[in-house]
Amino acid sequence: MFMKLDKVSQRVYVNTEGKTGANVGIIVLDDFVIAVDSQYPVSGAEFRRSISNVTSKPVRYLLLTHYHQDHVFGSWAFKDCKIVGHSLLKKRVEENLKTVWSKENLLKLLEDARVNRPEVAPLLEGLEVVLPNVTFEGRFTVDGVEMIHTGGHSECSSIVYVPDDRVLFAGDLLFAERFPWGGDPTANPDAWISGFRKILKMDVRVIVPGHGSLSDKGEVRKQLDWFTAVRSKMKEMISKGVPMEEVVGYSGYPSFYEPDRPAQRADTLEHWYRIWSK
Repeated sequence: MFMKLDKVSQRVYVNTEGKTGANVGIIVLDDFVIAVDSQYPVSGAEFRRSISNVTSKPVRYLLLTHYHQDHVFGSWAFKDCKIVGHSLLKKRVEENLKTVWSKENLLKLLEDARVNRPEVAPLLEGLEVVLPNVTFEGRFTVDGVEMIHTGGHSECSSIVYVPDDRVLFAGDLLFAERFPWGGDPTANPDAWISGFRKILKMDVRVIVPGHGSLSDKGEVRKQLDWFTAVRSKMKEMISKGVPMEEVVGYSGYPSFYEPDRPAQRADTLEHWYRIWSK
């Protein structure tokens, strides 16, 4: 099978169907191709094969926006490339390989997926976790394409900017027209807000979110407004000693997208409560 890659600018093609993992895309440069994120093992291989439908140029780089499964588990299909991630991304993957992604626990992960996430389970076949072989700190640049560390959704979250095309891959800094998941142990809502503000200052026409349809700065502004309103109200309640349960269940936050799963909202707001209570 081949994955559909839609053209969004002169050099950028993306898949935002969301059926087989996070959004992915490619940047076709003069002599080679850069891929962004890799989904799951099976869909990652499908993604790699599909690039040949767009261009015959070789894929030289895979840029990973953060360490979550639906973005990095397909990286094995790009083992012949320079796999680039923030140094904290590599650290998180190395730690997970000793714990939740150890050989023994990966078998449990597969069994759990078959029971609780049957739509994902077939995509995990042949799972082989691959580490980045190139890391960076603040910024990584190749042929004018910039990878910029922001943090926010996770401590290793980065965005990928193609200035000549005015296209930005936001990774999971942006869940377009969806409730964001901010429950990762390393998530930082203040860094997330700063990331949104950074994007709004950039010359961007099209934003490829980590999940959801192609977007623009209007969606970023909408999410920034909600994030800042929640922060203001939550900090106010925390300063008054309101317990976590009441703060998380508070119904007076501005209206926003409904979460895909009920736990998504609770996980996110509980984590933010802990962050802002420090």
